[in-house]
Parts: sequence; C-alpha cells; structure tokens
Amino acid sequence: MPAPSLATWRSSENGFSTRWGFPNCVGAIDGKHVRIQCPPNTGSSYISYKGFFSVVLLAVEDPNYKFLIVDIGNYGRHSDSGIFKESNFYQRYISTNLLPPPKPLPGKADDMPHVLVGDEGFALQPYMMRPYPKANSVNDAKKTKFNTQLSRARRIVENAFGILSRKWRIFLRAIECNPQNVDIIVQAACCLHNFLLNKGNSEQHLYESSVEDETIPNAESALAPMNATNQRSSIAAQEIRNLFSDYFSERDGQVPEQ
Repeated sequence: MPAPSLATWRSSENGFSTRWGFPNCVGAIDGKHVRIQCPPNTGSSYISYKGFFSVVLLAVEDPNYKFLIVDIGNYGRHSDSGIFKESNFYQRYISTNLLPPPKPLPGKADDMPHVLVGDEGFALQPYMMRPYPKANSVNDAKKTKFNTQLSRARRIVENAFGILSRKWRIFLRAIECNPQNVDIIVQAACCLHNFLLNKGNSEQHLYESSVEDETIPNAESALAPMNATNQRSSIAAQEIRNLFSDYFSERDGQVPEQ
C-alpha cells in the first residue's frame, strides 16, 4: 500500500468536498478490533474492552471506500486516541505537518486546516474533527447540521469495514494465528480490497453484493468498534469545529445529498 503523496491527499480532499459535502477533509478515520485467539504468555495485553482478544486495525479511507493508510497490530486494550498517537501515520504525517497546507473553505477568505473526520473514539484536534456531544447539539441547529455532515463523510470508513468483513469471512471469527501473522493477513485483505476497487468494481456494487446474504453477521459482530475517549480538546480545535459548523449552517440545503 503506497504512502499517500500530496497529490493523493488533494485528490481525497476534492472527493470528500464534491461527493460528500465536507471540504478540507482528507480522510475518514476509524479503528476496529480484529478478533484473535488468545496469544500465549501475553497476559491481558490483547484483551479488549469488549472482553475478547484482539489486535486493532486503524484505517484512513478516501472518499471512494479505499484504504489510504492502515496501522495494524496494536494491543486490543488500547484506545483509538492512544493507538493513533503511537501510529506510524501520526509520526509521519501529523507530528511533521505533512498534510496539505491550510486553505479557505469554499466562498470564504480565511485559511482553514485540512482535517480527518472521526467518531467519539478520537479527541478533537485542529487536524481531527469529531461530532459535538449529543447533549450539546440536540437543541442547536448548527451543531446538529455539523454532526450530520460529519456523519456523511465518516460513514465511508464504516462502510469500508463492512465490505471488508463480508468479503473476507476470516474476519467473522477469531483468527487462529499468532499476532504477527494476523497483522499480515489483515494487511493482505486491505490490499485486496483496494485492488478490487482499482480493477473497476464500483464500491456500490461491492457493498450491495456483500450485504445480500442476510445469513452473514454484520460488521459490528466481526470487527468491533473502539471505545470513546473523553480527552479534553484545545480552544483552537473547538474554534475550528465551530467555523465548520458555521459554514455548513450557511450552506444548508446547498450540499448535494448522496
């Protein structure tokens, strides 16, 4: 899986903007627990908060359901934010500011950073947008609109995990290999996933064909979600999210639905 170039990030941003209505977004990020058999002599390292043994698949998706980056093999007991901070992706692209430089949102003059979109498993950061808490957004139209737009962009990574687990049924049970071989299996499945999309099979066809068989367990039973984090966010990150919220509120009704 090649490392994303600046052109790759810009192409991904263009897709999230034009197709899913979220400008300045370069990827949707999420982490899932991949069930494994109990590795010998590892204590509680691989026990997830769900109570089973797992390694974590952390992935960044482009707007077309393809994996841009995968980070595989972290202990199941860790949280999304902890895994993200320790990942090669974070060290290479976030800590060194290698994402595309800031640019204005459409119709605006002030520069805004390029961001990833994630769920409550990730801490709000200037480079990471997560939803407003439900308790704070239920009676606030701006925050509700932001959460809706973020969900439309973020669901790409959820759908990609669904495709992965339904196409490659090894994910529907605990993988009976040592953790090092599990990492290789998961990486191979992610590469094959991208290969099929690059061969001309539309992601819609892949997704629809993979859910036709109702006897196949859903993605949540195969790849378990990460737990949420309550890590405090910076004032700068909150201001960036508020600016996105203002932008979506002003453009309400102008964003194409898909």
